[in-house]
Amino acid sequence: MKNFEERYTAWLDGQLDEPERAKFEAELPDREAALADAAQWRALGGLMREVVVPTAVPHSDFLNSQVLEAIRRETPVAEAARPVRGWFPIGRLAWTGVFLAAVAAVLSWMWMPRDGGVPNEARFISQVIDARSSDPKLGAYAFAAPGGNGAVLWVDDAGFIPATERLK
Repeated sequence: MKNFEERYTAWLDGQLDEPERAKFEAELPDREAALADAAQWRALGGLMREVVVPTAVPHSDFLNSQVLEAIRRETPVAEAARPVRGWFPIGRLAWTGVFLAAVAAVLSWMWMPRDGGVPNEARFISQVIDARSSDPKLGAYAFAAPGGNGAVLWVDDAGFIPATERLK
């Protein structure tokens, strides 16, 4: 039992074993008031057992159905007809998708270059230089970094090339 109310109710009902009961009674802020509450609770339980006599209800399923029908009749129509909504109904998901697509379009429009598609060499890290292969099946591409700080040779469909083999 986690909170004070649950433990207090179990203590009043006598459901705590001896070590738990002793520990709980030691934690009580006002033990005399709690013992008075327990005495009143036991007296009320005894009175209820004397006065209220449980009786079997004939045709209890029929009685339950009649009670539920009376509740339905008295429930306003607007509340009964209102659809139950969850966190992610289809309409909300559709509007969220439209909103996110619009945000993506605006952001891409803001960050796209507007220079007519002509690349500016200063914006790129590397520059394509002349690269040729004697085999027409191979595609060779070479890139050199601005300022001559490095170069990369990229060969498509070359397969395995041993380290001792030179490209022609």
